[in-house]
Amino acid sequence: MKRAKAGKTLILISLFLWAGISSQAQTTTRINSPYTLFGVGNLNNTNNNVRSMSMGGIKYGWRDSRLINPANPASYTAFDSLSFLFEGALYSNISTLKSAELSQESRSASLNYLTFGFPVTHWWKASFGLLPYSNVGYNVLQEKEEENIGLTRYRNEGSGGLNQVYFGSGFKISDNLSLGVNASFVFGTIDRGVSVTFPDSGFYISSRIDRSVTANDFVFTYGLQYTKPLKNDLEYTIGISFSNQSNLRADKDYLVRSFYGEQSNIRFYRDTIQYNTGVKGDIILPAGIGAGITFKKKDKWLIGADFDWQNWEKFRQFDQSDSLDNRFSIGFGAQFIPDRYSVFSYWERLSYRFGFRYTNGSLNIRGNQINEYGISFGIGFPVWKSRSMMNLGVELGRWGTTKDNLIQENFIRVIFAISIYENWFIKPKYN
Repeated sequence: MKRAKAGKTLILISLFLWAGISSQAQTTTRINSPYTLFGVGNLNNTNNNVRSMSMGGIKYGWRDSRLINPANPASYTAFDSLSFLFEGALYSNISTLKSAELSQESRSASLNYLTFGFPVTHWWKASFGLLPYSNVGYNVLQEKEEENIGLTRYRNEGSGGLNQVYFGSGFKISDNLSLGVNASFVFGTIDRGVSVTFPDSGFYISSRIDRSVTANDFVFTYGLQYTKPLKNDLEYTIGISFSNQSNLRADKDYLVRSFYGEQSNIRFYRDTIQYNTGVKGDIILPAGIGAGITFKKKDKWLIGADFDWQNWEKFRQFDQSDSLDNRFSIGFGAQFIPDRYSVFSYWERLSYRFGFRYTNGSLNIRGNQINEYGISFGIGFPVWKSRSMMNLGVELGRWGTTKDNLIQENFIRVIFAISIYENWFIKPKYN
């Protein structure tokens, strides 16, 4: 029976992987925002777990036997000693980009993350998976009337991003204290292009610069959690997570070409002005630290708060800095379950979640800090006669400002995840 059940679970996981990869293959980028022009793009700190995203991004102090929480690898020690966990998620983003005069809507969808968790011994638990690190996606057109030239168009385009494959371990040091570490292999390609054209004149030669950066290397994250049980099934957990500064090995291709105008986005190239390929360098990802606390009543409710900080002033790409400041964020969230074991009402067994977060962003443009905030909510749907769940999370938020001809992005982010919990390590009594 256990083998048959495990086989069905593997088939379901395979189907989810196939559906998710097919969805991702149809999407060139997971976001469309001009602010991803800077650094390595938009970071995915809050979207690596649907339950976390639904609760204001809280993650450092959260541990649960049914939760895979890569943000703090010390949380893996909460896995049951006989359990196997899988979680896969699909992501959708609807954004309205608004300036002082114009607005435009953007939509995207893709695979979000795949994570697995399992025990090694009663004191050592492990996890591995695929997570997004950052996303780049923008297409910005500016038109100016230049003296003695006429209408001039400046176009900036970008796509791609970084992903990470991680393997992590959590170690139970005592009944209350756990330590953990994730080794993540960060990889990906970011493509950026800049072009200048002169639609009013056939005498001026247009030009385009294309830059492609491919990076890969290891990044390490360390975690600690201290848990203290209290009376009446109450418990609190304090968590800390730290990532050291990392140098990603990178290759850059650089191409400059000239062309005579364009028709229907087709360019007729004239000359290659400069072409460099395989230029070696580094991308410096900054150190960061996060801390959080949760307070919960078992199988009933949970509240928590998080704070994290990243030193983005230290960011460098091929020895060049960017318009980045240090970044910090705060988040608050809660979860409530009316009656997890109710046999009369399915709705009482649902997990109801909500939260709020604020990010003092790393971008500072024209003296304006590009901040972000969001309110979120979600629902966890238990699968009948199982400890598995389906989870839905929604976040409504705002990024940026319309001051000084900048752009404000209003977004709706939706994540749907399947969380599979099975007992795979039970020895049968009978053959």
